Amino acid sequence: MAKAKEVMVGVDSGTKKQQANSKKAASKPERKPVAKKEKVNRLEEARKYFKSVYGELKKVHWPARREVFIYTGVVLVSVVIIGIIIWIFDSVLSRLLQLILT
Repeated sequence: MAKAKEVMVGVDSGTKKQQANSKKAASKPERKPVAKKEKVNRLEEARKYFKSVYGELKKVHWPARREVFIYTGVVLVSVVIIGIIIWIFDSVLSRLLQLILT
């Protein structure tokens, strides 16, 4: 029977030690070593950036001079038509507002 008590005491004291260790670990978080930042060569980064921009600009489909004139004409005609439509609606609504208020 004496041996059984010693075993039980050993088990109890072991769990108390584990609890005490877990409380200490919870109160003091471990610090991780901070890695040093590598120096960034800004000039080299800029050079890479502009090389990639130039490479992408080579892939762009640039319109011919004739296409540019045609597209510009389409835009100008569309703007004039929309402007006329807005002017008509504005005139009609302002006449209605004058009739209502007078």
